[in-house]
Amino acid sequence: MFRFTGFLVAGLVLVGAIGRFSPAEAEATGAAVQRPFLMFDATLYKNKPSFTGYPLRPITLLYESRLLPNDRSRTAVPLEPTIRAIANDLSKTSGPVIVDIERWPVRGEMSTVQATIDKFVSVLSWMRSEAPNVSIGVYSTIPIRDYWRAIRGPSHKDYHAWQRENDRLDGIVAQVDALFPSIYTFYPDRQGWVTYAVAQLREARRKANGKPVYAFLWPQYHESNRELGHRHLDADYWEIQLNTVAQHADGVVIWGGVGKHGPEPWNEAAPWWQVTKRFMRHINSDSPDRPNSLPIH
Repeated sequence: MFRFTGFLVAGLVLVGAIGRFSPAEAEATGAAVQRPFLMFDATLYKNKPSFTGYPLRPITLLYESRLLPNDRSRTAVPLEPTIRAIANDLSKTSGPVIVDIERWPVRGEMSTVQATIDKFVSVLSWMRSEAPNVSIGVYSTIPIRDYWRAIRGPSHKDYHAWQRENDRLDGIVAQVDALFPSIYTFYPDRQGWVTYAVAQLREARRKANGKPVYAFLWPQYHESNRELGHRHLDADYWEIQLNTVAQHADGVVIWGGVGKHGPEPWNEAAPWWQVTKRFMRHINSDSPDRPNSLPIH
């Protein structure tokens, strides 16, 4: 058994061979192939070390502040020359490039959703033409992050309504190389989180059409929780999360390093980093355990 607790390092990827899907689950969720487990880091800590000696590689997130620096409108579209210039600069990068535009609505009237799809297709096609050899994805978006409907389960009408909304976004799926669902932590309910995360990841599998699925995790509570926002998760809660992702996805993108007042300083002794180093030592030889005392439905 290996145990996890916290954060990872920014802009990096760990490769290890882990088998995670039974044939039955692979067929049910659309997992087409067995892949090595990849671990990406997108944390924003200040004064991080180089991580030389760790099996890690970079990943790039393109935030709205870079893509839409002077426009706060919900309908704004990045300028084509801006996107092409950014993509050209990244054309030699070795890691994935993730577009993080969260202002465009993915729910509501079909005309509204179609406008969002068209915008993503434009941005992604501009990037693809300038950086054809780079793996490109979109943060979250597919499936739609929806805690309450996801935990209802496949037999509930709300769950099916959520799936239908995800089906409307197929035009975006066709333009990316992998899906990057977000399964951040909103509540201290661990069983609830596992149910939610597994539902999101299985839905991502269904929509991915055989493409890889890499889950975004954040070892702190989401900022929307007024009481717990930005507080670090307990070590065993973080362990549960990494184990869950290792069983149901092709990899994990760990985001974080930001507190209420901006980027936090790197802490070499942080529990999350100690746990992550142990994980990296074992990932090539061990299979992840099921979350302790938490059944996955």
